[in-house]
Amino acid sequence: MLIGVLATASGVWASVRTDHNTEERLLQVQTRQAATVLATAIGNLQQPLSAALDVQAAVPRTPRAERAAFSDQFARNVGDDELFLSAALWRRTSDGGFVRVASLGLPPGLQPGSTRSDDFLARATKATTAAVQRVDVGQQTRFAYGLADDDTGLVVYAERAIPADRRAPVDRDSAFSGLDYAIYLGSSTDLDDMTTTDVDPSDLPLTGLTYETSVPFGDNMLTLVTRPREHLGSELGQQMPWLVLVGGLTVTFAALAVARQVLRARERAESDTRTISALYRKVETLYGEQRDLSVRLQRALLPQTIPTVPGIEIAAEYVAAATGIDIGGDWYSVVEFDEGRFAFVVGDVSGHGIDAVAEMARARFTLRAYLVDGDAPDRALSKCAPQFDIAADGHLVTVIAGVGDWRTGEVTMASAGHLVPLLIDPEGATEFVPLPVGPPLGTGPSSYEAATVVLQPGWTLVCYTDGLVERRTEDIDAGLDRLARVAAGIHSGQTNPLRSFVAALLDGMRDDARSDDIAVLALKRADA
Repeated sequence: MLIGVLATASGVWASVRTDHNTEERLLQVQTRQAATVLATAIGNLQQPLSAALDVQAAVPRTPRAERAAFSDQFARNVGDDELFLSAALWRRTSDGGFVRVASLGLPPGLQPGSTRSDDFLARATKATTAAVQRVDVGQQTRFAYGLADDDTGLVVYAERAIPADRRAPVDRDSAFSGLDYAIYLGSSTDLDDMTTTDVDPSDLPLTGLTYETSVPFGDNMLTLVTRPREHLGSELGQQMPWLVLVGGLTVTFAALAVARQVLRARERAESDTRTISALYRKVETLYGEQRDLSVRLQRALLPQTIPTVPGIEIAAEYVAAATGIDIGGDWYSVVEFDEGRFAFVVGDVSGHGIDAVAEMARARFTLRAYLVDGDAPDRALSKCAPQFDIAADGHLVTVIAGVGDWRTGEVTMASAGHLVPLLIDPEGATEFVPLPVGPPLGTGPSSYEAATVVLQPGWTLVCYTDGLVERRTEDIDAGLDRLARVAAGIHSGQTNPLRSFVAALLDGMRDDARSDDIAVLALKRADA
């Protein structure tokens, strides 16, 4: 009986640790998603400042013209229900001081002509991005923003109020669902630096299971601290310690009963022993499934780099549509599983800009989570489909998802409105994979079909987004034909690394008039 109690205690402890580790990793994933939403909102706040400077660069450099242009262009952003409460346009003078050209809205918290105001404006002229500072105005707390233009010598200054209830407007996004949060200005988590939170400030700092990450905020930063408001993992994971406890105690007492009956009848004792062994195997299987879930989740949270998969050479490239755009709606991802399997995703969110980036992050984390959870590509896409709605989000998402086995070369894929991959043999012969194409994500609940191909030694599979093949002046089929020709010419007899093939493919498909992003992911099975 003592052994059974010890085994049960060990199983309960292991189940509790496994569920705790799962919660930690899910909290990290959701917090990073929330940080992406927060960064998107920050960029949206800073856009009007940049736009105002662009307008000023196009008007005559006279106080009257600059004042009129600023008032006409920026007034829509100032008011009780607008982005900012107060705004002003300043010009740097030859002696290093500042003179106000125009002002809008309420009186600023940093009084014009004060040392604090001049120091902040000077800081804005030296910053490579917007300068940000906290300003207390009576019982109200505001953020002051300053963005300068070296060519014109102008500085746009604006103040935005933190809501009186201290709630961040972005916490209505699904990324914050199930989370308590506190956002601090700077790297410190002192209460004096807290800006917004969904809990009573007297309950800060957040305790228990928490995760902390930082988000760039002009020339400063925001520190986001989160805590799960509810259990983030599966109900099975939450109940597993109780299942192990009940099952373990049941097995322990059953074993005790069997031990007593051994003295009465050997045959009955042997039968009872087999029953007990079966119960132990069932408990061990439940624990093994939970442990496997934890391992796969851990692999899903590895750094955002391409993993090394034995027997498979992988190369990928992302090219933005225009200079200065670091990321768009296109993405790719590769995850290595255990037992020789790996998964990959290539996707494209319609449109460009901040909203497309936010949708891309949500799609990437959601689909990656389903694949890591063990869903087949078609099942993962079916689960994702109801979570996107073009009527609400304004975006369609096309995705191709695949799961492969490097030992056999088998790759199973499913497509949600995405262009089918290109398959290339060692001699340069090409063919497009006959893959059924289902509806894009965002059109409502849908089902998808999967198809399996076998990568023979030396064969290459190329997945891509439509920016690689689409041109405004021609049909999409012409772009696909060109892709097949270019890929065949580059690949035939090639012995260089796969990344050289991808670079040459992008160069061969280059279009100077291209207006869309490109993501390319290539997988090549090693020669036998």
